[in-house]
Amino acid sequence: MHFIVVGLNYKTASIAVREKVHFSNEILPAAYQHLKNYPSIHGCLILSTCNRVEIYASAKIIEDGLNAIEEFLCAFHNVDKQELQQSLYRKNCQFAVSHLFKVSSSLDSMVIGEYQIQGQVRDAYFMAIKNDAVNNMVNKLFQMAIQIGKKVRSETEIGKGSVSIATLAVELIKQVFQKEHDFHALLIGAGKISSLTAENLQPFHTKISIANRSLEKAEALAEKFNGTVVAYQNRLKAIADNDIIIVSTSSEDYIINKNEIIEILSGPDKKLRIFIDLSIPRNIDPEINDLENCHLYTIDDINNLKISNLSERSKEVDKAEKIIVAISEDYYDWYSKLFIIPTMQEFKNELAVLKQKTIASYKPLISSFDDKQQELVNKVLDSYSELLIKVVMKNIKNVITKENLISMTQSLKNSFTTELNED
Repeated sequence: MHFIVVGLNYKTASIAVREKVHFSNEILPAAYQHLKNYPSIHGCLILSTCNRVEIYASAKIIEDGLNAIEEFLCAFHNVDKQELQQSLYRKNCQFAVSHLFKVSSSLDSMVIGEYQIQGQVRDAYFMAIKNDAVNNMVNKLFQMAIQIGKKVRSETEIGKGSVSIATLAVELIKQVFQKEHDFHALLIGAGKISSLTAENLQPFHTKISIANRSLEKAEALAEKFNGTVVAYQNRLKAIADNDIIIVSTSSEDYIINKNEIIEILSGPDKKLRIFIDLSIPRNIDPEINDLENCHLYTIDDINNLKISNLSERSKEVDKAEKIIVAISEDYYDWYSKLFIIPTMQEFKNELAVLKQKTIASYKPLISSFDDKQQELVNKVLDSYSELLIKVVMKNIKNVITKENLISMTQSLKNSFTTELNED
Protein backbone atom coordinates (compact mmCIF):
# COMPACT_ATOMS: atom_id res chain seq x y z
CA MET A 1 0.00 0.00 0.00
CA HIS A 2 1.10 3.56 -0.76
CA PHE A 3 -0.07 6.71 1.05
CA ILE A 4 -1.43 9.44 -1.25
CA VAL A 5 -3.10 12.84 -1.04
CA VAL A 6 -4.93 14.99 -3.57
CA GLY A 7 -5.99 18.47 -2.56
CA LEU A 8 -6.06 22.21 -2.94
CA ASN A 9 -5.53 25.02 -0.47
CA TYR A 10 -5.34 28.79 -0.10
CA LYS A 11 -2.02 28.79 -1.99
CA THR A 12 -3.31 26.97 -5.07
CA ALA A 13 -6.98 27.93 -5.29
CA SER A 14 -9.09 31.02 -4.71
CA ILE A 15 -12.04 30.97 -2.35
CA ALA A 16 -14.32 30.77 -5.41
CA VAL A 17 -12.76 27.41 -6.29
CA ARG A 18 -12.39 26.09 -2.74
CA GLU A 19 -16.04 26.62 -1.92
CA LYS A 20 -17.06 24.48 -4.90
CA VAL A 21 -15.44 21.37 -3.41
CA HIS A 22 -16.02 22.09 0.29
CA PHE A 23 -17.40 19.22 2.39
CA SER A 24 -19.79 20.21 5.16
CA ASN A 25 -20.36 17.78 8.01
CA GLU A 26 -23.84 17.13 6.69
CA ILE A 27 -22.62 15.73 3.36
CA LEU A 28 -19.59 13.83 4.65
CA PRO A 29 -21.42 10.48 5.19
CA ALA A 30 -22.60 10.49 1.56
CA ALA A 31 -19.14 11.57 0.40
CA TYR A 32 -17.44 8.70 2.23
CA GLN A 33 -19.97 6.22 0.87
CA HIS A 34 -19.19 7.44 -2.66
CA LEU A 35 -15.41 7.51 -2.21
CA LYS A 36 -15.21 4.03 -0.68
CA ASN A 37 -16.83 2.58 -3.78
CA TYR A 38 -13.68 3.21 -5.84
CA PRO A 39 -11.77 -0.13 -6.07
CA SER A 40 -8.37 1.59 -6.06
CA ILE A 41 -9.01 3.34 -2.72
CA HIS A 42 -8.15 1.34 0.39
CA GLY A 43 -8.78 3.53 3.42
CA CYS A 44 -9.43 7.29 3.13
CA LEU A 45 -9.96 10.52 5.04
CA ILE A 46 -11.45 13.86 3.98
CA LEU A 47 -10.02 17.04 5.49
CA SER A 48 -12.13 20.08 4.60
CA THR A 49 -11.54 23.49 6.22
CA CYS A 50 -11.93 27.11 5.16
CA ASN A 51 -8.41 27.07 3.70
CA ARG A 52 -8.04 23.56 2.28
CA VAL A 53 -9.79 20.50 0.91
CA GLU A 54 -7.61 17.39 0.97
CA ILE A 55 -8.35 13.70 0.52
CA TYR A 56 -5.86 11.25 1.98
CA ALA A 57 -5.93 7.57 1.08
CA SER A 58 -3.91 4.42 0.65
CA ALA A 59 -3.69 2.68 -2.71
CA LYS A 60 -1.92 -0.34 -4.16
CA ILE A 61 -1.26 1.49 -7.42
CA ILE A 62 -0.40 5.16 -6.87
CA GLU A 63 -1.63 6.60 -10.17
CA ASP A 64 -4.94 4.70 -9.99
CA GLY A 65 -5.55 6.05 -6.49
CA LEU A 66 -4.70 9.65 -7.41
CA ASN A 67 -6.93 9.52 -10.49
CA ALA A 68 -9.78 8.01 -8.48
CA ILE A 69 -9.69 10.85 -5.97
CA GLU A 70 -9.71 13.47 -8.74
CA GLU A 71 -12.62 11.73 -10.41
CA PHE A 72 -14.48 11.56 -7.09
CA LEU A 73 -14.01 15.29 -6.37
CA CYS A 74 -15.33 16.26 -9.78
CA ALA A 75 -18.22 13.80 -9.77
CA PHE A 76 -19.39 14.41 -6.21
CA HIS A 77 -19.32 18.20 -6.51
CA ASN A 78 -20.22 18.33 -10.22
CA VAL A 79 -17.10 20.37 -11.04
CA ASP A 80 -15.35 20.49 -14.41
CA LYS A 81 -12.21 18.33 -14.21
CA GLN A 82 -10.09 20.59 -16.38
CA GLU A 83 -10.96 23.61 -14.24
CA LEU A 84 -10.22 21.80 -10.98
CA GLN A 85 -6.94 20.20 -12.07
CA GLN A 86 -5.32 23.64 -12.35
CA SER A 87 -5.63 24.02 -8.57
CA LEU A 88 -4.91 20.47 -7.40
CA TYR A 89 -1.71 19.03 -6.00
CA ARG A 90 -0.96 15.31 -5.92
CA LYS A 91 1.54 13.77 -3.52
CA ASN A 92 2.46 10.20 -2.68
CA CYS A 93 4.55 8.14 -0.29
CA GLN A 94 7.04 10.16 1.80
CA PHE A 95 5.91 13.43 0.19
CA ALA A 96 2.30 12.77 1.21
CA VAL A 97 3.37 11.77 4.73
CA SER A 98 5.53 14.87 5.13
CA HIS A 99 2.69 17.06 3.84
CA LEU A 100 0.21 15.64 6.36
CA PHE A 101 2.61 16.13 9.26
CA LYS A 102 3.26 19.75 8.22
CA VAL A 103 -0.48 20.37 7.94
CA SER A 104 -1.16 18.97 11.42
CA SER A 105 1.71 21.06 12.84
CA SER A 106 0.36 24.26 11.21
CA LEU A 107 3.53 24.63 9.11
CA ASP A 108 1.37 24.60 5.98
CA SER A 109 -1.25 26.96 7.39
CA MET A 110 -2.09 30.42 6.13
CA VAL A 111 -0.53 31.67 9.37
CA ILE A 112 2.20 29.48 10.80
CA GLY A 113 1.33 28.49 14.35
CA GLU A 114 -2.45 28.84 14.14
CA TYR A 115 -4.02 26.31 16.44
CA GLN A 116 -7.37 25.49 14.84
CA ILE A 117 -5.89 23.04 12.34
CA GLN A 118 -5.01 20.54 15.06
CA GLY A 119 -8.62 20.27 16.12
CA GLN A 120 -9.73 20.12 12.49
CA VAL A 121 -7.36 17.22 11.74
CA ARG A 122 -8.56 15.42 14.86
CA ASP A 123 -12.22 15.96 13.99
CA ALA A 124 -11.64 14.76 10.42
CA TYR A 125 -9.97 11.61 11.76
CA PHE A 126 -12.90 10.83 14.08
CA MET A 127 -15.36 11.48 11.27
CA ALA A 128 -13.50 9.06 8.99
CA ILE A 129 -13.58 6.41 11.74
CA LYS A 130 -17.29 7.02 12.27
CA ASN A 131 -17.85 6.38 8.56
CA ASP A 132 -15.72 3.22 8.61
CA ALA A 133 -13.29 4.73 6.09
CA VAL A 134 -9.83 4.26 7.62
CA ASN A 135 -7.56 1.26 7.22
CA ASN A 136 -4.39 0.33 9.11
CA MET A 137 -2.16 2.77 7.20
CA VAL A 138 -4.50 5.79 7.34
CA ASN A 139 -5.22 5.09 11.00
CA LYS A 140 -1.52 4.91 11.91
CA LEU A 141 -0.60 8.08 10.01
CA PHE A 142 -3.35 10.25 11.44
CA GLN A 143 -2.66 9.09 14.97
CA MET A 144 0.95 10.16 14.40
CA ALA A 145 -0.15 13.44 12.78
CA ILE A 146 -2.23 14.33 15.85
CA GLN A 147 0.69 13.35 18.09
CA ILE A 148 3.06 15.56 16.07
CA GLY A 149 0.68 18.54 16.25
CA LYS A 150 0.58 18.30 20.05
CA LYS A 151 4.34 17.80 20.33
CA VAL A 152 5.18 20.77 18.10
CA ARG A 153 2.88 23.04 20.09
CA SER A 154 4.21 21.88 23.48
CA GLU A 155 7.94 21.80 22.60
CA THR A 156 8.22 24.95 20.46
CA GLU A 157 6.84 28.48 20.64
CA ILE A 158 5.40 28.27 17.15
CA GLY A 159 1.94 29.00 18.55
CA LYS A 160 3.06 31.94 20.68
CA GLY A 161 0.44 34.64 20.51
CA SER A 162 -2.25 32.17 19.37
CA VAL A 163 -3.34 33.29 15.93
CA SER A 164 -6.52 32.13 14.19
CA ILE A 165 -8.86 33.31 11.47
CA ALA A 166 -10.78 35.17 14.16
CA THR A 167 -7.61 36.90 15.37
CA LEU A 168 -6.80 37.98 11.83
CA ALA A 169 -10.32 39.28 11.30
CA VAL A 170 -9.83 41.63 14.25
CA GLU A 171 -6.35 42.54 12.96
CA LEU A 172 -8.03 43.50 9.69
CA ILE A 173 -10.52 45.72 11.50
CA LYS A 174 -7.65 47.46 13.26
CA GLN A 175 -5.87 48.08 9.97
CA VAL A 176 -9.00 49.44 8.30
CA PHE A 177 -9.93 51.88 11.07
CA GLN A 178 -6.27 52.50 12.04
CA LYS A 179 -7.15 53.36 15.63
CA GLU A 180 -9.07 52.00 18.60
CA HIS A 181 -12.75 52.66 18.36
CA ASP A 182 -15.99 51.88 20.17
CA PHE A 183 -17.35 49.57 17.52
CA HIS A 184 -20.78 48.13 17.10
CA ALA A 185 -20.36 44.64 15.70
CA LEU A 186 -22.97 42.20 14.48
CA LEU A 187 -21.86 38.56 14.54
CA ILE A 188 -24.01 36.25 12.44
CA GLY A 189 -23.36 32.71 13.58
CA ALA A 190 -22.60 31.44 17.09
CA GLY A 191 -19.99 28.75 16.50
CA LYS A 192 -16.31 28.53 17.46
CA ILE A 193 -15.13 31.21 15.04
CA SER A 194 -17.77 33.70 16.20
CA SER A 195 -16.85 33.01 19.83
CA LEU A 196 -13.15 33.60 19.13
CA THR A 197 -13.96 36.74 17.17
CA ALA A 198 -16.05 38.12 20.05
CA GLU A 199 -13.21 37.35 22.46
CA ASN A 200 -10.68 39.19 20.27
CA LEU A 201 -12.99 42.19 19.95
CA GLN A 202 -13.06 42.76 23.72
CA PRO A 203 -10.04 45.13 23.87
CA PHE A 204 -11.89 47.47 21.48
CA HIS A 205 -14.80 47.90 23.94
CA THR A 206 -17.02 46.59 21.18
CA LYS A 207 -20.78 46.44 21.61
CA ILE A 208 -21.63 43.01 20.23
CA SER A 209 -24.90 41.77 18.80
CA ILE A 210 -25.38 38.13 17.85
CA ALA A 211 -27.79 36.56 15.38
CA ASN A 212 -28.03 32.82 14.91
CA ARG A 213 -30.57 30.31 13.66
CA SER A 214 -30.44 28.65 17.07
CA LEU A 215 -31.66 31.25 19.57
CA GLU A 216 -30.30 29.20 22.47
CA LYS A 217 -26.72 29.33 21.09
CA ALA A 218 -27.01 33.05 20.37
CA GLU A 219 -28.15 33.70 23.93
CA ALA A 220 -25.29 31.64 25.38
CA LEU A 221 -22.67 33.54 23.35
CA ALA A 222 -24.27 36.90 24.12
CA GLU A 223 -24.23 36.16 27.84
CA LYS A 224 -20.54 35.18 27.70
CA PHE A 225 -19.51 38.50 26.13
CA ASN A 226 -22.17 40.80 27.56
CA GLY A 227 -23.77 41.14 24.14
CA THR A 228 -27.33 41.41 22.87
CA VAL A 229 -29.31 38.93 20.83
CA VAL A 230 -30.85 39.75 17.45
CA ALA A 231 -33.52 37.45 16.09
CA TYR A 232 -32.12 35.70 13.03
CA GLN A 233 -34.95 36.94 10.83
CA ASN A 234 -34.04 40.52 11.83
CA ARG A 235 -30.33 40.17 11.00
CA LEU A 236 -30.56 42.39 7.91
CA LYS A 237 -32.27 45.26 9.74
CA ALA A 238 -29.57 45.05 12.43
CA ILE A 239 -26.87 45.82 9.84
CA ALA A 240 -27.95 49.48 9.81
CA ASP A 241 -27.02 49.79 13.51
CA ASN A 242 -23.55 48.26 13.21
CA ASP A 243 -20.12 49.25 11.92
CA ILE A 244 -18.83 45.72 11.46
CA ILE A 245 -20.72 42.67 10.24
CA ILE A 246 -18.90 39.37 10.64
CA VAL A 247 -20.49 36.23 9.25
CA SER A 248 -19.50 32.67 10.05
CA THR A 249 -22.18 30.06 9.44
CA SER A 250 -22.53 26.70 7.74
CA SER A 251 -25.08 27.98 5.23
CA GLU A 252 -24.54 26.79 1.67
CA ASP A 253 -25.92 30.06 0.22
CA TYR A 254 -25.61 33.82 0.66
CA ILE A 255 -27.47 35.03 3.73
CA ILE A 256 -26.70 38.70 2.94
CA ASN A 257 -27.36 39.90 -0.60
CA LYS A 258 -26.50 43.13 -2.42
CA ASN A 259 -30.11 44.15 -3.13
CA GLU A 260 -31.03 43.70 0.53
CA ILE A 261 -28.16 45.94 1.63
CA ILE A 262 -29.13 48.61 -0.92
CA GLU A 263 -32.63 48.67 0.56
CA ILE A 264 -31.45 48.75 4.18
CA LEU A 265 -28.83 51.45 3.68
CA SER A 266 -30.83 53.65 1.29
CA GLY A 267 -31.15 56.49 3.82
CA PRO A 268 -28.80 59.42 4.55
CA ASP A 269 -26.46 57.32 6.73
CA LYS A 270 -23.20 57.02 4.77
CA LYS A 271 -20.86 55.73 7.48
CA LEU A 272 -18.24 53.13 6.64
CA ARG A 273 -19.29 49.52 7.16
CA ILE A 274 -16.98 46.54 7.15
CA PHE A 275 -18.33 43.13 6.11
CA ILE A 276 -16.12 40.14 6.92
CA ASP A 277 -17.11 36.76 5.52
CA LEU A 278 -15.36 33.92 7.37
CA SER A 279 -17.55 31.22 5.83
CA ILE A 280 -16.88 28.49 3.29
CA PRO A 281 -18.92 28.47 1.11
CA ARG A 282 -19.22 32.26 1.23
CA ASN A 283 -22.28 33.67 2.99
CA ILE A 284 -22.08 37.29 1.79
CA ASP A 285 -22.77 38.34 -1.80
CA PRO A 286 -19.38 39.54 -3.17
CA GLU A 287 -21.14 42.31 -5.13
CA ILE A 288 -21.69 44.15 -1.83
CA ASN A 289 -18.11 45.33 -2.30
CA ASP A 290 -19.36 47.52 -5.17
CA LEU A 291 -21.57 49.59 -2.86
CA GLU A 292 -20.43 52.96 -1.56
CA ASN A 293 -18.94 52.86 1.95
CA CYS A 294 -19.28 49.08 2.11
CA HIS A 295 -16.08 47.04 2.21
CA LEU A 296 -16.26 43.27 2.03
CA TYR A 297 -13.35 41.04 3.06
CA THR A 298 -13.11 37.27 2.68
CA ILE A 299 -10.71 34.69 4.06
CA ASP A 300 -8.50 35.23 1.02
CA ASP A 301 -8.21 38.93 1.85
CA ILE A 302 -7.15 38.00 5.36
CA ASN A 303 -4.43 35.89 3.79
CA ASN A 304 -2.73 39.08 2.60
CA LEU A 305 -2.42 40.58 6.08
CA LYS A 306 1.02 41.15 7.55
CA ILE A 307 1.11 39.89 11.12
CA SER A 308 3.66 41.58 13.38
CA ASN A 309 4.75 38.49 15.30
CA LEU A 310 4.90 36.17 12.28
CA SER A 311 8.68 36.50 11.88
CA GLU A 312 9.21 35.48 15.50
CA ARG A 313 6.99 32.47 15.00
CA SER A 314 8.88 31.50 11.84
CA LYS A 315 12.04 31.06 13.90
CA GLU A 316 10.40 28.06 15.53
CA VAL A 317 9.81 26.30 12.20
CA ASP A 318 13.23 24.60 12.26
CA LYS A 319 12.47 23.12 15.68
CA ALA A 320 9.09 21.92 14.46
CA GLU A 321 10.59 20.34 11.35
CA LYS A 322 13.12 18.40 13.45
CA ILE A 323 10.26 16.98 15.49
CA ILE A 324 8.48 15.99 12.28
CA VAL A 325 11.62 14.26 10.93
CA ALA A 326 12.12 12.32 14.18
CA ILE A 327 8.55 11.03 14.32
CA SER A 328 8.54 10.39 10.57
CA GLU A 329 11.43 7.98 11.11
CA ASP A 330 9.25 5.99 13.53
CA TYR A 331 6.59 5.74 10.86
CA TYR A 332 9.01 4.69 8.12
CA ASP A 333 10.46 2.00 10.40
CA TRP A 334 6.96 0.67 11.00
CA TYR A 335 6.02 0.94 7.33
CA SER A 336 9.19 -0.68 6.00
CA LYS A 337 8.80 -3.63 8.37
CA LEU A 338 5.13 -3.89 7.50
CA PHE A 339 6.04 -4.03 3.81
CA ILE A 340 9.48 -5.65 3.55
CA ILE A 341 9.23 -8.59 5.96
CA PRO A 342 6.16 -10.14 4.25
CA THR A 343 7.70 -9.39 0.84
CA MET A 344 10.94 -11.15 1.71
CA GLN A 345 8.94 -14.11 3.00
CA GLU A 346 7.15 -14.22 -0.36
CA PHE A 347 10.55 -14.00 -2.03
CA LYS A 348 11.74 -16.97 0.02
CA ASN A 349 8.62 -18.96 -0.90
CA GLU A 350 9.17 -18.17 -4.59
CA LEU A 351 12.75 -19.43 -4.32
CA ALA A 352 11.41 -22.68 -2.85
CA VAL A 353 9.10 -23.04 -5.85
CA LEU A 354 12.00 -22.29 -8.18
CA LYS A 355 14.09 -24.96 -6.43
CA GLN A 356 11.39 -27.58 -7.01
CA LYS A 357 11.10 -26.55 -10.69
CA THR A 358 14.87 -26.80 -11.08
CA ILE A 359 14.98 -30.28 -9.51
CA ALA A 360 12.09 -31.39 -11.72
CA SER A 361 13.86 -30.13 -14.87
CA TYR A 362 16.98 -32.14 -13.96
CA LYS A 363 15.07 -35.21 -12.81
CA PRO A 364 16.38 -37.50 -15.60
CA LEU A 365 19.92 -36.58 -14.59
CA ILE A 366 19.59 -36.97 -10.81
CA SER A 367 17.15 -39.90 -10.72
CA SER A 368 20.14 -42.23 -10.48
CA PHE A 369 21.45 -40.40 -7.37
CA ASP A 370 21.15 -42.22 -4.06
CA ASP A 371 19.34 -40.63 -1.09
CA LYS A 372 22.45 -38.94 0.31
CA GLN A 373 23.31 -37.42 -3.07
CA GLN A 374 19.75 -36.15 -3.59
CA GLU A 375 19.76 -34.70 -0.04
CA LEU A 376 23.04 -32.95 -0.88
CA VAL A 377 21.48 -31.40 -3.99
CA ASN A 378 18.62 -30.08 -1.84
CA LYS A 379 21.02 -28.64 0.72
CA VAL A 380 23.11 -26.94 -1.97
CA LEU A 381 20.03 -25.32 -3.49
CA ASP A 382 18.71 -24.29 -0.05
CA SER A 383 22.10 -22.85 0.84
CA TYR A 384 22.16 -20.90 -2.42
CA SER A 385 18.65 -19.52 -1.71
CA GLU A 386 19.66 -18.41 1.79
CA LEU A 387 22.80 -16.76 0.43
CA LEU A 388 20.80 -15.00 -2.27
CA ILE A 389 18.32 -13.67 0.31
CA LYS A 390 21.17 -12.39 2.52
CA VAL A 391 22.82 -10.63 -0.42
CA VAL A 392 19.51 -9.04 -1.43
CA MET A 393 18.73 -7.91 2.13
CA LYS A 394 22.22 -6.47 2.57
CA ASN A 395 21.98 -4.45 -0.63
CA ILE A 396 18.44 -3.28 0.10
CA LYS A 397 19.46 -2.00 3.53
CA ASN A 398 22.22 0.08 1.97
CA VAL A 399 19.84 2.29 -0.01
CA ILE A 400 19.66 5.94 0.99
CA THR A 401 16.03 6.24 2.09
CA LYS A 402 13.39 3.89 3.40
CA GLU A 403 11.10 4.98 0.58
CA ASN A 404 13.69 3.80 -1.96
CA LEU A 405 14.05 0.63 0.08
CA ILE A 406 10.34 -0.07 -0.25
CA SER A 407 10.36 0.77 -3.96
CA MET A 408 13.33 -1.53 -4.60
CA THR A 409 11.72 -4.37 -2.67
CA GLN A 410 8.50 -3.96 -4.66
CA SER A 411 10.44 -4.04 -7.95
CA LEU A 412 12.29 -7.17 -6.85
CA LYS A 413 9.05 -8.85 -5.91
CA ASN A 414 7.34 -7.90 -9.17
CA SER A 415 10.23 -8.94 -11.42
CA PHE A 416 10.82 -12.22 -9.64
CA THR A 417 7.14 -13.17 -9.62
CA THR A 418 6.83 -12.22 -13.30
CA GLU A 419 9.84 -14.32 -14.16
CA LEU A 420 8.38 -17.37 -12.44
CA ASN A 421 4.95 -16.89 -13.99
CA GLU A 422 6.42 -16.58 -17.48
CA ASP A 423 8.48 -19.67 -16.86
